[in-house]
Amino acid sequence: MTAKRVALFVISISSLLIWDLLIIKNLLGGKMETILVILSLLPFVYSSFLLLNDFRFESSYFKFIITVFFCYEAVIVARGWSFAYEDIKTYIQDGSILWPFIVPVFIFFNKKLITFGYFFKWIYISGIFFLVVGIALPTLLIYRITAETFVYFALPCGFLLLNATYLSNKKVNLSLFALSLSILSLTYLARRSGLITLLGFVAAGYLINRSSASSPKLFRLLPFIVIIAAFVLFNQNFENIKDMLFNKLVYRISEDTRSNLFDMFFKQMKEHMIFGKGMNATYYFPFLGFEVDGVFYGKVEWRHIIENGWLQLLLTGGIVHIVLYVLVLLPGAILGFFKSANMFVKACSVVILLRMLDMFFYGMPSLNLPYILVWICVGVCYKTSLRKMTNDEIMVEIKKIDLR
Repeated sequence: MTAKRVALFVISISSLLIWDLLIIKNLLGGKMETILVILSLLPFVYSSFLLLNDFRFESSYFKFIITVFFCYEAVIVARGWSFAYEDIKTYIQDGSILWPFIVPVFIFFNKKLITFGYFFKWIYISGIFFLVVGIALPTLLIYRITAETFVYFALPCGFLLLNATYLSNKKVNLSLFALSLSILSLTYLARRSGLITLLGFVAAGYLINRSSASSPKLFRLLPFIVIIAAFVLFNQNFENIKDMLFNKLVYRISEDTRSNLFDMFFKQMKEHMIFGKGMNATYYFPFLGFEVDGVFYGKVEWRHIIENGWLQLLLTGGIVHIVLYVLVLLPGAILGFFKSANMFVKACSVVILLRMLDMFFYGMPSLNLPYILVWICVGVCYKTSLRKMTNDEIMVEIKKIDLR
């Protein structure tokens, strides 16, 4: 039964990415878009309801701070709520307005290790899907407008890399290939924030598993692979490849694309710094229209996304929101990394820390599997019983579903 619930959960949330890609390609729109999104959300909510069944707190601090956090999030939602039909429709379809205030309930995700075993399995399948579709339809990876959405199928594979100690060579190697293809795509497209996230997973996965005797051979050879790749790319005989891959990135490293945006944002936030503007918060920053990869975006004046995770928290709930967010995530990550006896909880802590870093560059709270995973990991890190388990004890549970 758990296997079916996890399968339904991952498939339903991942299907939203497919609808996004079809919308981007102008293959979907209007009523059909709404119908398909709802058809995905119904099984997602149903499976989530069945999997959110661990309500036992093992930390008095966590019980207190998460209660305060949830209460404040409810206040933010209430301050911005609208019963207008168009607004309700937007709340359901847009993953960046209402859903970020619901996703934190995934701290209550089932903490049985067999559940995570099935979760690993479906992340692996998502990685296979990414590789097969990416190879069959390479245009998804060479255009910014689709690549930024498509790589979300591969991003959860970073969690598999972090847990390489418990998994088979096949699963870890495929995850590494999926992330590597994503890195190549975002390097070519010069997507700086996405690159930082992907490289963070690869580097952290290698560092926390490098001393493990059961770590896959390809993973242990990663430093040598990187050195060889660097030598090839910077060899004069491969100058054309290097130029094609890095030209955009070199140009964008020093490019300032957000100063004007942030300046206008902070000017409008002067009277809202403490408590923010509520869930439906917007700020004025006009676009006269622009084109990306052949897709034209019309005029926009009032925006509800600030393109920075921390500033998004500021926009909706002010400094209070940011402080509470940090007080929930950071102590959990510290406990998970320094007070755990196994690699699984350490991996969860790394997921949290990488998200907090990513939020400085982009890291927008939204309805997607990587963000849901962050809150699942928060719940794991505060679970004393899980932190006390040894790697051998976790391995026993993993072997029950033959993930190696």
